[in-house]
Amino acid sequence: MDMISHFDVKHVRRIAILATVMCAAPSMAATPFPGKLPATIVHIEAANVIYVNIETWPGFRRDFRVTLPNLVVPGQGEDVMACELALAQQAYDFTVNFLSDVTTVHVKDMRMESSSSEDAVSSIYTDHGTLDNALRRERLARPADIAAGEPWC
Repeated sequence: MDMISHFDVKHVRRIAILATVMCAAPSMAATPFPGKLPATIVHIEAANVIYVNIETWPGFRRDFRVTLPNLVVPGQGEDVMACELALAQQAYDFTVNFLSDVTTVHVKDMRMESSSSEDAVSSIYTDHGTLDNALRRERLARPADIAAGEPWC
C-alpha cells in the first residue's frame, strides 16, 4: 500500500510540473504548419508586419499576418519622436522595395497560438535573403532585446 501511494504522489507531481511548464510557455508556441511554405505577399502593414497568403492544405489558401521575430523597427512604442517616424517610413519603404524585387517568398515554421490563428511569427525568406536580416543590415531594425536601451535618433 505504501508503494502505491508513493507512486501516486510522484505521478501527481509530474503532472503538476508539466502543467506549470505548459502554462508558462509563450502564447505563440504552436507550429501548426511546419516546414518551408511558399507564400504570396498580400499587404505590407509595417516594415516588420507582412500579410501573406499560404496554401495550408492542398487547394486551401489562407492569409496570415506575419510579424518578424525578435525585431523592433523605429516608431513603435510610447513617446515617438518625429525623427523616429521618418526612420519608420524609411524602413517601410525599404521593405516595399525589398519585397518587390524578389521572385520567391517563403515562411518557415510559423509560430502561432493555434492553427485557427491569423497572427503568426516567422522570418520572411526570399531569394535575396531574409527580410529581418536585410532590415538589420540597413540599420532600420534592431533585435527586440536591445531596442529599449538605445534611442533611434
